[in-house]
Amino acid sequence: METLFDSICKMQLVESYYFCHGKYNIFLDVNRSNFYSIEDKYLDVIKVLKKEENMEVLKQKYSKDDIETVIKELIEQEILVRDSPEYEILSVDREKEVINLVMNISQDCNLRCTYCFASTGHYKGKRTLMSKEVADKTLTWFFEQAKCSKVLNLHLFGGEPLINIPLVEYIVEKCKILEKEYSKKNFINVCTNGTILNEKLLKLIKDNEIGMQISIDGPKEVHDKYRPMANGNSSYDKLAENMSILFEELDKNTIIPRGTISNAEVDVNDIVKHIIEEMGFNAFFFIPAMGTEGQSYDNKDLPKYFEQYDKLVETFLDKLRKGEEYNIYPFVTEVDAIGKGVRRIYGCGAGIGFASVDIKGDIYPCMRFTNNKEYLIGNIEDGFNENRDKLFERTVYNRTKCKKCWARHFCGGACIAIPVENGESMNAYNENTCEVSKHMIELAMYANTVISDENLKFNKEQLKVNDFMRRRFQ
Repeated sequence: METLFDSICKMQLVESYYFCHGKYNIFLDVNRSNFYSIEDKYLDVIKVLKKEENMEVLKQKYSKDDIETVIKELIEQEILVRDSPEYEILSVDREKEVINLVMNISQDCNLRCTYCFASTGHYKGKRTLMSKEVADKTLTWFFEQAKCSKVLNLHLFGGEPLINIPLVEYIVEKCKILEKEYSKKNFINVCTNGTILNEKLLKLIKDNEIGMQISIDGPKEVHDKYRPMANGNSSYDKLAENMSILFEELDKNTIIPRGTISNAEVDVNDIVKHIIEEMGFNAFFFIPAMGTEGQSYDNKDLPKYFEQYDKLVETFLDKLRKGEEYNIYPFVTEVDAIGKGVRRIYGCGAGIGFASVDIKGDIYPCMRFTNNKEYLIGNIEDGFNENRDKLFERTVYNRTKCKKCWARHFCGGACIAIPVENGESMNAYNENTCEVSKHMIELAMYANTVISDENLKFNKEQLKVNDFMRRRFQ
C-alpha cells in the first residue's frame, strides 16, 4: 500500500513563497494571494517539499504522525496538489477611462530640489506656464473622454503650480461649469511645495475644498538640504509658517505631506516623527529616492532603509494596540489591500486610468514622462494615439522578470517611470525598486498577521484621512 510519504513524491506545492519576521513564519500562496502564519513544523515540511531541506533531517526532528498531519492539512488546503491548478488570468480593460489627470500648469518652480525628476521644474525645456487656452481644452477633453465615470480627480502640478495662481482660479471655475454640463463630480488637488500662500489663495482653497499635497522631506536641516529656494535660502521656514495658517483654516485631513527620503538620511523614524508628531500632520506619504544619481537608494543603502522601515511598522502596530492611528503611506494602503487579497496586474494606472497633460497639451502616461516623446500617448486636440495600447500590455504576465516573481500580484510590476529615467525601457527590471516593493509587501503581510493574531482594530475606511486619500490618490 502506498504510504503518505510515497504519495507526496507524486505531488507538488502550489507556487509559493515564505519568509520569517519577528516570531512569525509567513507562507504565501502566490496565485491566490492568500497568506498564512504557520508553525515551525509546517515550515520545515514545506522546505523539504521545496527541496531546500532533507527528508531524513525532518524525520529526526518530528514524529511520523506530526509529519503526516502537516501533509494532510497542506493537501486539504490545496497547497500540496497532484496537478497544477488553473488560475484566473486577470483581464485587461482596454476601455478604461482616465479618472485621475495631472495638469502640469507650470513648467517652472521657485525651488531647486536636488533630486527633482523634472529638472527643477522645467522638464529639460523652457521655463514657462500653461495658457488658459490649453487649460480650457485639457479640461474639456478630460470630462469628455470619461463618458461612464461619474467621479474625477484633477491634480494641479508643476514645477510649482501656485506660480500660476490666475490659471488655478480659472480652472476651478471652469470645472464647476463642466461638472454641471457632464453631470460629474470633480475633486481638485494641488501638489505644492507649500511656500506660496496669500489671503486670496487661501479663500480659493477653502471655498472650493481643494486638497493640498505638500512636499516636505523632514526637519528644517533635512528639508533645506534637498529643497532650497531658487536663491539658495531656506524653504522650510516659509513652509512651516504657511502650514500653521492652513492648519487653522482648513481640515487637517485634506492636507497630506509627501516626502522623498534621500539615501543619506539614516533615521527615517525621526523624519516621520517630525512630520506627524511635531508638525501635526495626520499622515505622511513618503518614498525613498529612486532614479536620481547620487541620492537614490541602491543595494548597499537599502538594508539601512529597511531596518528603519521595520521600526516604523512596529510603531504602527503599537499605535493600533493603543487604539490610535499612525498613517504612514503607502504602507497603510498596502496593509489594507494585501489583507483583502488584492491581485494586481499593473504597478499603477499610468496611461490607463491615470494620465498627465503638459503645458502644450501633450498627454503622457504620468508626469515623470513629460517631454519624453517616445512615451507620448496623445494630445488634447486629437485624443490618445497608438502608443497608449502598449501601456495596456505591460502586465505582470508579459514582463519577463515579473511573471515569475512571488510578489507580482501584490506589486503589479512597480513604477514604470524609474527604469526609463535610468535609460531603460518601461518594461525593464529595476532591482532596487523591486526590492523596496517586496520588502513593503512582506511587512504588510506581517502587520496583517499581527493584527489578526492580537485581534487589533484596523479599518482603512475609518481612518481620519481616508476620504481624502481615497478620492485623490486612488
